[in-house]
Amino acid sequence: MANDAASAGPVPTPGGSAPAPTAPVTPPATIAAVARDTGIGKDTLRVWERRYGFPRPDRDVHGERFYPAGQVARLRLIRRLLDQGHRPGRIVGLPEHDLLALRPREAVEPPAPAATGERARAEDYLALIQQHDGDALAEAMSRDLLSRGLTGFVTEVVAPLTAEVGEAWSRGELRVFEEHLYSEVTRRTLRAAFSMVPAHARSAARPRVLLSTFPQEAHELGLLMAEAMLAVAGCRCQSLGVQMPLPDIAAAASAHRADIVALSFSASLSPNQVLDGLAELRAAVADHVQIWVGGANPALGRRGMAAGVTVVGLDEIPARVDRWRATAG
Repeated sequence: MANDAASAGPVPTPGGSAPAPTAPVTPPATIAAVARDTGIGKDTLRVWERRYGFPRPDRDVHGERFYPAGQVARLRLIRRLLDQGHRPGRIVGLPEHDLLALRPREAVEPPAPAATGERARAEDYLALIQQHDGDALAEAMSRDLLSRGLTGFVTEVVAPLTAEVGEAWSRGELRVFEEHLYSEVTRRTLRAAFSMVPAHARSAARPRVLLSTFPQEAHELGLLMAEAMLAVAGCRCQSLGVQMPLPDIAAAASAHRADIVALSFSASLSPNQVLDGLAELRAAVADHVQIWVGGANPALGRRGMAAGVTVVGLDEIPARVDRWRATAG
């Protein structure tokens, strides 16, 4: 495909480049709103306040708690760390810079764009998200998809941008609906992009790959990125979507005669959930079925992974598929 750099970037607003977004002014939140936003219960917030000295809400004339935006952002970060297996007693009272240092390496240091132009493009994407311009965001992605092809779009645009969006959300620079806007536009773009893969590469080709996530994993973008890379590599892919019970993943692997089960893990799951679930799944599927895993979960960098489970990065998928064919052939 033609590599038209002039058409690859996000669409500027009329009259020039996209204006820098202004940070939203966020009023203090009630305890009920904080509980909804962070998933941390109201009783837990009160206990932490007494036990650890954080959060430190303001009070109105009636004694009701109101939480400043900065504290809400810090609570979001604490919730993410709890999901990764940290204990409340060790992290709730820590200052923000110490909390930031505890994030997994993939979250602290997302894949860096290769050049200044790539960094500018990521910033342009974030600006479109904060401007709530879904149409311009979709058009920008379509242009990058056409100029880079599906593989380049996944590895050079979607993967690093998804990390950037997650980081912006954890810092309180993006609101939940803005993160969801990004996710939805990206999902639509990737699904539409699958039609670019020749039909013969999606019919009787091998390896046959079954894709899904564990019941506790609701994030779909990692799964879609993996499916795109596998389809381009000539695999026959069958996705079950997200949040599939482990016995059903094993049953589907048998029913679809899968050669590989591919799973995506975000940092939202605790490492123990990942490792225990993989051991259970490994025992439930046939010995010849390989299990490939990827994502930002810290468990994937630890020892103790079940035998027969392989961590595979997005950019490693083509070589891994070639190796499978050489071994199976």
